[in-house]
Amino acid sequence: MRWSLTNDKRYYVKSFMMMFVMMLLIFLFFTLLTKTHQGHDGNYGPCIFAVVAMIIVTVVMGPAYMFYSMEGKHDRQALLMLPASNFEKYVMRYSTWLILLPLFIVAFLAADLLQYAVHGVLGHNYGTFVASLVVKFLSDLSKSAVPFHEVNSFIVTGVWAHSMYALGSTFFRSRKHNWILTTLVIILISMLTVWLTKEGSPMQFDWKVSKVNYAIGSAIDIGWAVLNFWLSYRLFCRTQVIGKLVNV
Repeated sequence: MRWSLTNDKRYYVKSFMMMFVMMLLIFLFFTLLTKTHQGHDGNYGPCIFAVVAMIIVTVVMGPAYMFYSMEGKHDRQALLMLPASNFEKYVMRYSTWLILLPLFIVAFLAADLLQYAVHGVLGHNYGTFVASLVVKFLSDLSKSAVPFHEVNSFIVTGVWAHSMYALGSTFFRSRKHNWILTTLVIILISMLTVWLTKEGSPMQFDWKVSKVNYAIGSAIDIGWAVLNFWLSYRLFCRTQVIGKLVNV
């Protein structure tokens, strides 16, 4: 852990600054240069969407960041030669997104504070904190009558996709673009699922199935996710310093 945090410090700082600048530009663009559908100033709707999307994407695609900070074969050699077990190394690399998520949230809060200050300096009375609007949006969403199976299927699908990115990050050798290849695989699997199933499955958001079939489908997705994590770890243990497209 000490080795990873020390060597990846530059990567974490760069990721924090990139998220801060991106969020600030989004906030200022939509609140200063665009208007709402009713023609009012302060178009904060897209800002809320950007923040929620950032959190969801980071959580779902988190394992894809496993090797982003490792820029060459020398970094892989150093990782493989560490005096630690393969499981410890895998857990630490997997935890990269767990470190990035709070950094991204802090970057969002810093950008939010700065955009509020800009509106205050410009004398805009409509300026407000995006964070307060995000909290209000999540509160209203939690109070809405969303069926349990919809929430459950959203979570199950997210866990399955999360595990697919964990498998993709260790299967494809491209540290920067493994998320693209994994996304293509997820799209192909989803299209195949839609084509093979007539009435639907939990991954299709089709609720015209019996509760038994729905429970079986959810169990299959969770079991598939566990299998993906196991395969990801096994591939990590077989990682070679020199290779081609995949780690097999």
